[in-house]
Amino acid sequence: MKAPQHNREIISLIAELNQAHHYQKQQIADSFEDGLILFSSALHPRLINTQAQALLHTADTDHFFEQLKLYSQKRQTKRFDLQAWLQRCLHHPQDCTCDEVLWITAPDQNVKSSVPVKLRAYPIRNRQQQLDNLLVHIKDLSIQIQAEAQMRLMDASYAGQFITNAQGYITQPNYAFCAYTGLNPDALKGMTYIDWLKKQVTLKVPFGSVMESLLHEGCWSGEVQISASSDAQFHAVLSVSMLTDKNRNIEHFIGVLQDITDIHEARSEIERLAYYDKLTGLANRALLHNQLEATLENLPASQSHTALIMLDLDGFKILNDTLGHAIGDQLLILVAQKIKALVPADALVARLDGDEFAILLKEISQDAEEAQQSALSTAYKLQDALDDRYTLRNRTLHCSVSVGVYLFEPDLSQGQSDQLIGYANLAMHEAKNLGGNQVFQFESRLCETAKQRLEMLQALNHSELDQEFQLYFQPQMNARGEAVAAEVLLRWFHPSLGFVPPNEFIPIAEEGRQIIKIGLWVMHKAFIQARAWNETYGQQQPIRISINISPIQFHEQSFVELVIGLVKFTQVDPHVITLELTEGVLIRNTLLALQKIQHLVSLGFQISIDDFGTGYSSLSYLQKLPLHELKIDQSFIRHIPDNTDDVAIVESILKLAQTKHLAVVAEGVETQAQADFLRQQCDDLLIQGYLYSKPIPAIEFEEKFLQRAQ
Repeated sequence: MKAPQHNREIISLIAELNQAHHYQKQQIADSFEDGLILFSSALHPRLINTQAQALLHTADTDHFFEQLKLYSQKRQTKRFDLQAWLQRCLHHPQDCTCDEVLWITAPDQNVKSSVPVKLRAYPIRNRQQQLDNLLVHIKDLSIQIQAEAQMRLMDASYAGQFITNAQGYITQPNYAFCAYTGLNPDALKGMTYIDWLKKQVTLKVPFGSVMESLLHEGCWSGEVQISASSDAQFHAVLSVSMLTDKNRNIEHFIGVLQDITDIHEARSEIERLAYYDKLTGLANRALLHNQLEATLENLPASQSHTALIMLDLDGFKILNDTLGHAIGDQLLILVAQKIKALVPADALVARLDGDEFAILLKEISQDAEEAQQSALSTAYKLQDALDDRYTLRNRTLHCSVSVGVYLFEPDLSQGQSDQLIGYANLAMHEAKNLGGNQVFQFESRLCETAKQRLEMLQALNHSELDQEFQLYFQPQMNARGEAVAAEVLLRWFHPSLGFVPPNEFIPIAEEGRQIIKIGLWVMHKAFIQARAWNETYGQQQPIRISINISPIQFHEQSFVELVIGLVKFTQVDPHVITLELTEGVLIRNTLLALQKIQHLVSLGFQISIDDFGTGYSSLSYLQKLPLHELKIDQSFIRHIPDNTDDVAIVESILKLAQTKHLAVVAEGVETQAQADFLRQQCDDLLIQGYLYSKPIPAIEFEEKFLQRAQ
């Protein structure tokens, strides 16, 4: 029997209503952001919203549990039994929350990613309070876990970091930021990042430029100083970024603070090494140049006079070589401390090279005469104070300084710092040439002198030895008036410079080390002359030739080997050659000097100490060295027999020589009274000086002293 037509219509209408109701429920469920699944009491999925379908990668209600891949661990090693958990939720509604984070993966095995979720079940009861359905809420935890991971990374970072809300309040400071600032999270949450900037940050740029950069470029970064407290300050790099949405509405500010104290200290140390002297802590040459250039740049605007003072310790090299660099360094430190204490606070004190110091007196006065007087007053004060005795390692030493002063000219321009140092240096060297322990102000004539020295140096570099140099000989006379020996003296006749005295060119040749070549030439020519004279005139008594050896030449590593080579080449008998050394030769590297002298003596040479009595620690060397002769310096001869002090010195030297069985030569004898006094003291000494002859060429010497003797 067929159902009535209206019954079929009612059934159809009910079906449509149910379908419409189901569709409405689906729409309502799809409007939620989280996943929703409605299970029947038999755990059959009645409804799965689109979010749940996307998370679970399935919409199949018939094979729901078979297709689902849900794990208790991210590594996907332990499967989560969702069906069993739902059964417990039905029977024990109090356990309807899964507190664990679960991980859902796609059915496709190639998909490596998994999504963290959290489940919660809600029992749905009918009017009779019977459990009719079970609603499961699925919350995607991806953003939350990512945020937590980001916070952990922030807290693990050594860089201080913070995040603000849209209003600029610091909402998420990491541990490092709290540690750097000394502010706890609660205190920071009541502050905007601008409040914090004003409270603890010292910017190197105007605050407005920071805000302008943030607004226009969205970020700012720069070096700052953080003052966490009055005694806790450090240098850092601060970066602030502004995050906005697509409509340029501010969402967050992010700040990153990196401590660069170590970098700043390293930079300071590099600067200290680059611009400051390691030994004394004073400025070095590089910083002096920078300050000079800055002063020259400011000179037209200031209209004030500035002065540069150069200091050099007198006799420091000998002291350093004799007593060692440790003593020398201690002396330099004491001198640096004295200079620093004596000059104005705004003056720059620099150590240049070795024992050379410079003082830059800035903007002394706009009046030239007043500035000059002030600069000279400072120079004399330094000279007087540094002329003192210094106690170093239980040893007391006297030291003095030579001081040069240069007052800047008004028309100086930039790029002349080297020239200014050169001017002050010329003045200082002039003070040293005048005997030391003096102050000398720069004069323009010094430039001409320096120019002449340069010309002389260049002339020495290009000199033709055989054409320009000649050997002169000055006799050394015995008590019978016989020229038994002669000292070789060098004379230079330059084609354009003319005759250049030895006291002018020898120091320059030693400074430029041309003396090594010249000294070898002198020995070569002197050996040939000694051999020729002894073969002709030396049958009854050998004619000795004395040759001065420069300290520069003597300390050449190959000196002894070169001498041996010359002996073989010239066939001279070393027993007729006396090598004259100054005490300065012996002071530098005494052990090596002793070895060289012993080697020369073993070859047959005799060794004479020239200018005896003018050096340091003379007596101590007599105990160590195989010497044959002492030459009394002419400074002690000049005033005898009238000067009692010089008489006492000469008598002491003669007695010493007699005790040590050494021959004696008195040089610089010009009067008969001087000769008579010396003969009375020691009959067998040799006399050398203008009394008998000035230095003369070899031919003239041979005619005057050797041929006549025969």
